[in-house]
Amino acid sequence: MRHQRDFFRVGVRVLAWVLVLLTGFPLEQAFAHIHFEEKRWELRTGYGYQYTNNSRPNNFQVTPLYPSLAIPLTEPRGSSWYRGRFGWNPELFLAFFSHPYVRPIFGVTPLQFSYSFESPKGRFSPYLFAGAGVLWANVNRRETRSDTNFNLQGGAGARYRMTERTALILEYRHIHISNAGLHEDNAGLNTHTFLVGVSIKD
Repeated sequence: MRHQRDFFRVGVRVLAWVLVLLTGFPLEQAFAHIHFEEKRWELRTGYGYQYTNNSRPNNFQVTPLYPSLAIPLTEPRGSSWYRGRFGWNPELFLAFFSHPYVRPIFGVTPLQFSYSFESPKGRFSPYLFAGAGVLWANVNRRETRSDTNFNLQGGAGARYRMTERTALILEYRHIHISNAGLHEDNAGLNTHTFLVGVSIKD
């Protein structure tokens, strides 16, 4: 367990310095006192479908599987309905197209952050999140003919605490996939995704 926590600390500090270089903000201090003992292992699955994109209908359907971590970055703050904390939620993007063909999607979303509304007495913990990552998907359609693509996503969900260590998850997220100009065909994929999952405190 100690080696595992050391690994997380090193990874988070590397991420912090990358963000410092990209944004110029002094985020190292914000990441210096992360509550690793409160991290949660999470797993989500569900169904996603592409809605009308660029004024033409498409019929992509996706079955996702998202293993992830939920690592608190701050102590709970506030005393009203907005009481909560910020968190870092790195995630693996594992999925496959289930229609119009069956093909895998592999990726990682390291830059994903959330704000969880936390009530000391309640069982529900709603949250908002947004993230960005990179993935590999052999789409080979007009939407994106590049195998290397990027995902931007955001959404909302809620955890329902069952015990001190376990919680159920219900979530909606919007996902945009495109190749960022790596190929001239880059209309992109936009999907509504509905997920259920489980969250387990380490």
